[in-house]
Amino acid sequence: MKKLLTVLCGVVIALSLFVTTGNTVKAAEPDDGCTCHELIPIQGAERNKIVAKFISSEVFKAKKLELLKSGNKWNGAHSIEVVLPAEGVTMIGVPFISADGIQAMYVFINGSFVGSVPAE
Repeated sequence: MKKLLTVLCGVVIALSLFVTTGNTVKAAEPDDGCTCHELIPIQGAERNKIVAKFISSEVFKAKKLELLKSGNKWNGAHSIEVVLPAEGVTMIGVPFISADGIQAMYVFINGSFVGSVPAE
């Protein structure tokens, strides 16, 4: 009888672990007045069209030539990242690797070069 009671209590405890809904914790939304959105890279056919138009632009060709002459390496168009942060704004990041092996992202906004940042 004692073993039967132990088994029944074990079954009740096991079922209560699987049947109960649990406590879901919801993260608080930051209320700092910022309406910022996470920048999500564009992919697929839309990205390919933007990249094709971008790599044929004179601004990119001139910057690429300058960087290649200074010893940087470029992996090709497949490594270019495209982000649309706002309506009418296209942000393009082109990674280059320096002669020292340090990767940097060269950023173009609406086709104009704006600067570079160390890649993560």
